[in-house]
Amino acid sequence: MILVHEVSIMGEIFNIINENVRRHNIKRVNKVVLKIGEFSCVEDSALKFAFQAFSKDTETEKAELIINRVKAKSECSECGEIFDISFTDKKCPKCNVFSNNIISGYELLLEEIEGE
Repeated sequence: MILVHEVSIMGEIFNIINENVRRHNIKRVNKVVLKIGEFSCVEDSALKFAFQAFSKDTETEKAELIINRVKAKSECSECGEIFDISFTDKKCPKCNVFSNNIISGYELLLEEIEGE
């Protein structure tokens, strides 16, 4: 099932792709790489479906979509430890202090466009 959230995100991504296609006179996009944090609440399958819909009959139609997931991490304000977190567990494994200093996991970036 496609979600409106992913369609909106892909629309913005395609605005950037299309701007770069025009600016750099790209005839064919071969690869699009996204960097998405695990806390971004973006569904990969819905994003891929939206990518196919937006790329139809464009320079991006045959491009490979690569989604690189980023683990959610926090940095402890007490001891400086950097550690993996989840939505329900943000305690430092070293000193057991709750950390709200999230340093990764919310990313939603167009990392790379490869074309000719």
